Amino acid sequence: MVKPDTSSRSEQRKFGLVMAGAFCVLGLLRWALHHFTVFPTRFLVPALLFGVLGLVAPRVLEPVFVLWMKLAEALNWIMTRVFLTVAWWLIITPTGLIMRLGSKADPLKRAWLPAEASYWEEAEEMGEGVESFKNQF
Repeated sequence: MVKPDTSSRSEQRKFGLVMAGAFCVLGLLRWALHHFTVFPTRFLVPALLFGVLGLVAPRVLEPVFVLWMKLAEALNWIMTRVFLTVAWWLIITPTGLIMRLGSKADPLKRAWLPAEASYWEEAEEMGEGVESFKNQF
């Protein structure tokens, strides 16, 4: 994971502007969900604050930026494990169970064959010419 340089003015400025844009979008969504009756002051004031500080004094945003990045790293650690666990239990495990129940095939050919003298498999024949290289599979 590439970690941004939280002490860089340009990164702090980008952070301020991105946060301002995010708060604006959230405010406009809230405004639309309330049928344009309740003005989203709770979202637009922080958006204005982040935008002004991002443009005028980005150094002021450094502590918020550092905390935001630590939160992002913690969420990254947690969500990676959640997604891998969900993928394992919803994709890998059922596939393995279906393959074990559905057939006696050994797709990796791991079974011992005591009668065989060698486990060597002959390579498939390749065609001659350019056309065989265009269709590799």
